[in-house]
Amino acid sequence: MNGLTCKSVLHYFEEINKIPRGSGNEKAISDYLADFAKSRKLTVHQDSANNIIIKKPGTFDLENAAPVCIQGHMDMVCEKKDGVVHDFTKDPIKVIYDGQYIHADGTTLGADDGIAVAMALALLDSSDITHPPLEVLITTDEEVGMLGAAKFDPSLISARKLLNIDSEQEGVFTVGCAGGCKTHSHIPVKYISNTKPAYRIGVSDLKGGHSGIEIHKERGNANKLIFRIYNMLKQEFADISAASVNGGAKDNAIPRSAEMTVTTSAPYEDICEHIKIIQKTILNELKDKDVLTINIEKTTAEKVFDTDSAKRVSAFAALVPNGVLNNNLQLGMPETSNNLGVVIQHESEVEFICALRSGTSSLKAELRSSIEQLTDICGGEFDAAGDYPAWEYRSVSPLRELFVKEYTVLYGSEPTVETVHAGLECGLIGEKIPDMDMISFGPDLLDIHTPDERADIMSVERVWNFLKEILKKLQ
Repeated sequence: MNGLTCKSVLHYFEEINKIPRGSGNEKAISDYLADFAKSRKLTVHQDSANNIIIKKPGTFDLENAAPVCIQGHMDMVCEKKDGVVHDFTKDPIKVIYDGQYIHADGTTLGADDGIAVAMALALLDSSDITHPPLEVLITTDEEVGMLGAAKFDPSLISARKLLNIDSEQEGVFTVGCAGGCKTHSHIPVKYISNTKPAYRIGVSDLKGGHSGIEIHKERGNANKLIFRIYNMLKQEFADISAASVNGGAKDNAIPRSAEMTVTTSAPYEDICEHIKIIQKTILNELKDKDVLTINIEKTTAEKVFDTDSAKRVSAFAALVPNGVLNNNLQLGMPETSNNLGVVIQHESEVEFICALRSGTSSLKAELRSSIEQLTDICGGEFDAAGDYPAWEYRSVSPLRELFVKEYTVLYGSEPTVETVHAGLECGLIGEKIPDMDMISFGPDLLDIHTPDERADIMSVERVWNFLKEILKKLQ
């Protein structure tokens, strides 16, 4: 920590991590940001969606320069390791400094996108950093469909240059992204009584990851796998029935674990032996892409899905698209994908929640329609939310040119400029403010949306210094 110039950034990152800020639970962090601005006599606007806009005048030498918008989101993905006791609605995130990295204690760290909030606060609190007039836009519910960005008032933003600090790889500047939405498929179920022995089967230890930027890595999807295991067991034990199923935590995180309770009259030892064969088969398919563990334990079940319900639920899980569906060969990246992120059993239905993405609006619409039709075939009800547009690449971008030039001068090598298969709020912001010139960047963040999330301290330091240099050059 000695000698770092980003101490104020790390300080504010620790401060905001004391406040629970999972998606949908952002009133407290929003109030903190509003109070922060008021205590420093800065102009602040807090809207009904808890979005925050804070304005700070430029320093004496840039006070008449055009304003610049610093943008990020205040919510985080809440994931924890199996067995970790942590209540995301009230417990703070413990920030641990461990050599090269910052990480949490068995939970997601919230550097996505707490780093943006911390850098914004450090800028707003500074008295010795040269910068033009700043308009800081911190939105809510980004991780569940960019709901805050869809609701902020664009008339409150006069800046026409926007720095989005929501990327996870230093030296990579994002200048376009996919659009997407969240779909809900509600498949009704009925039950019959059960007298057979019951077993809880669990899939765990998968790597998971971000359902956009890591979908191409072909990691295992626990929700798809738990139904596959069920179908493979059914081929061996004809009387097997499903009693319950749940998996995943967030639609935009590749699910790492899932579990299903099944019943069968087959001997326990035979089931265990077949589970070993299934695990070996799946591990062989995953090879270097992922790992998994399949566990089985005895339990009880008073009722199971009736035959028709089991067929419809199983059919939806097997047939719903998952993973990369087609690629953009010109850009060398996924074009369209779907992630079966969450499976929730309710009393009278099983709900399947997907995060679909595409850089082409017609393909996004086609994928949504496919899931809707499958839902209908399986006798269910369909709805979608959080639809957000793609952020299209601009052929002319003075902001991009400045970033590339300054990075090359500072570090002696050119950065990577790319579009990504992930959703960024720039798409919605650009839709509201069409002449906004935007770029997204950030420090090295690893394994975001998982309990292994960590931030590279020296990368935070370098990106912070780069941001300060950029602000000096923005006239």
